[in-house]
Amino acid sequence: MAIKSDRWIRRMAVEHKMIDPFEPGQVREGEHGRVISYGTSSYGYDVRCADEFKIFTNINSAIVDPKNFDSNSFVDLKSDVCIIPPNSFALARTVEYFRIPKNTLVVCMGKSTYARCFRGDTRVALIDGTAPTLEDMAVRAQDGELFWGYSLNQFGRIQVALLDAPRFIGRDSLLELTLDNGRVIHCTPDHEMVRRDGRMVQADALRPGDSLMPLYRQLIRGYESVYQPLNGHLYPTHRLADEWNVSQGLYADQPGTHHHHKDFDRRNNAPWNIERLPASDHIRLHNAKSYGEDFDPDEHSQAIRDAFQRLSQDPDWREQFSRVQSERAKRFWTADQYAETRERLREQHLRLWSNERRERQRAALLDYYADPVARRLRGDISRRAWSMDDGSRRAAQAQIARQINLRPEITSERVREALDQTGSIRGAARELNCDRSVFRRFPEVIAAFRGRAAGSRNHKVVKIRELAGDHDVYCLTVPEGGNFALDAGVFTSNCGIIVNVTPLEPEWEGHVTLEFSNTTPLPAKIYANEGVAQILFFESDEVCETSYKDRGGKYQGQRGVTLPKS
Repeated sequence: MAIKSDRWIRRMAVEHKMIDPFEPGQVREGEHGRVISYGTSSYGYDVRCADEFKIFTNINSAIVDPKNFDSNSFVDLKSDVCIIPPNSFALARTVEYFRIPKNTLVVCMGKSTYARCFRGDTRVALIDGTAPTLEDMAVRAQDGELFWGYSLNQFGRIQVALLDAPRFIGRDSLLELTLDNGRVIHCTPDHEMVRRDGRMVQADALRPGDSLMPLYRQLIRGYESVYQPLNGHLYPTHRLADEWNVSQGLYADQPGTHHHHKDFDRRNNAPWNIERLPASDHIRLHNAKSYGEDFDPDEHSQAIRDAFQRLSQDPDWREQFSRVQSERAKRFWTADQYAETRERLREQHLRLWSNERRERQRAALLDYYADPVARRLRGDISRRAWSMDDGSRRAAQAQIARQINLRPEITSERVREALDQTGSIRGAARELNCDRSVFRRFPEVIAAFRGRAAGSRNHKVVKIRELAGDHDVYCLTVPEGGNFALDAGVFTSNCGIIVNVTPLEPEWEGHVTLEFSNTTPLPAKIYANEGVAQILFFESDEVCETSYKDRGGKYQGQRGVTLPKS
């Protein structure tokens, strides 16, 4: 069984009256300007939607029974435009009347203008730390697998959202968008991207230099955090997943509890992998994971107290105690059991050291050193300090200066990785076994880590070009937000309208009844007398023994919008 080309479609339309009325080409312009194209494509036919609609409404609180649709649940509309309410659906019919040959099977798919699609190899950013392609997600979704990604809510805050129904849409032309981070996106020209200011814009309306809404993620002590464009702060992804669980009623937002990754994988922030545990249970669980089931925190604390008692009796107890304190500090900044405390302290530090306070500190220092008396005083203090040096201090400073350029293995990539892993410049220096002054070689890396480069963090469009030919395209639906993030690091509109149609069997004839499902939280618009779905024809190498006409099917010869029959 092979798909049929435009030559076969044109011939059958004349000889068999397979499509009536029939458009042999592809119409893109109408009386009032550009229209959503319809007519014969390279390997299919784009059908039009007639101006007859049945819009579902639940004012009568009716039950949707697919075996017995209640006609009172629909509002009839005859118009050039149909507005489908949020999370609702409408029925319509094709302008074209079909007569399917006996050796042909017809499949109908939503037109990419409504689906807004990407090439199958486009990767989607998921909160479990993976980035599968849309094609892979469509295959896995058939086995019942669920996916969660990043989405912008109505206020512009990044949230966790369920990515629903990844699926193959059809074939269409594509644009290639190149971003300033080197990533490339292939999407249909009418696909809407999210600009940095939150507005939607079609891909074919983008220009080089345009800024898109960014998705920035970084690891902090192994935990992923996302950059919130709304306020410029980093927020842990596992907390976003926890918020999704609470909003869905999977568990309550209980104070005094910790967020726990069930599989102990800090990057796997899928909602099913996040749970709430009492703080003591969470610490005990991680202690058992790290030190064994017989680990007792009380005994551990007593051992530390005993060690301190012994050290206090030792002549060199200060030096030894300093080492113990160093080990305890190291544990605090690396052990999982203190992750919540570290995050809380970090947030307090960010609130304390705001940009406004830093600016005040800077202004105060400038005022201080503008005073000649203050400058002379500081100079005297520095000279007295260096006059007491026996040479060891100058030697140490010289050694540090040499180390800045004598560690070629410390690259910008290694510095950024260490910063993300440890969460601080001091920790990164300890991780790389170097002095913090080594980082002077990488001012841009340090500035980006501190957030000073926030003004240049937007992914910008560098280049746009059309791809030749038609390509397989895929998309998905995000009912909670209407948008999702690509692994390329930008946000894009989802596929909001799903066109549902059963295959057209051999020797069936009639108007095709179309079901348009609006899965977004916003109203969706359908245009009459413009393309809405793509029809593909498959011809078998032998004629079937029993056709739909032979069986006397109940939908044979249907005209107008036809409800399901019992």
